Amino acid sequence: MKCRWQEGNRITLLENGDQYYPALFAAIGRASRRVILESFIWFEDEVGRRLHAVLLEAARRGIQVEVLLDGYGSPDLSDEFVGELTAAGVIFRYYDPRPKLMGMRTNLFRRMHRKIVVIDDTTAFVGGINYSAEHMSDYGPEAKQDYAVQVEGPVVLDILQFELVNLPTAKPPAAGGDVVATSRRLTRPPAKRRRCSSGATTRITATILNATT
Repeated sequence: MKCRWQEGNRITLLENGDQYYPALFAAIGRASRRVILESFIWFEDEVGRRLHAVLLEAARRGIQVEVLLDGYGSPDLSDEFVGELTAAGVIFRYYDPRPKLMGMRTNLFRRMHRKIVVIDDTTAFVGGINYSAEHMSDYGPEAKQDYAVQVEGPVVLDILQFELVNLPTAKPPAAGGDVVATSRRLTRPPAKRRRCSSGATTRITATILNATT
């Protein structure tokens, strides 16, 4: 995707989760129409639960929320964690969520490493920070050092267009309680994401799509 140079943008450098998460969560809280979030890693820890809470609140007040996670980087989110989001209307996608073979993950290559968030058509976040407590300075000596930028201005429309072009266009087969598994190479849904019985507490459906990413 080619974009022309545009003036009038504001770029704010954010260091580690200490600066990134508060800025992102506040921006999601101000969303009026749409939130698109892509990430390699989302863990179900303190940071992951905070992200869950702000996205859930946004969806419940009518914001269109779409999430795309990598199937290798984010394999362990619980059905309850995901199901609460999808029940509120969040479209939740995994890129290449292949099942394990003899205890080994088979989706090592061709990963989705993007960390992008677009909020309405006014704000975007781009960088290298995932959603886990290890990006916080109080994590200890093994805390990760990374950066992101908050972008405001006309270039956000280019980032939004990139997202709209590269996200799968098909929707889950029913509203609420659905997960979409997407990959050009995926031939069958992983066992953990099969259709549950109608009486299940969390109804999760895996639909195989042709992705453009």
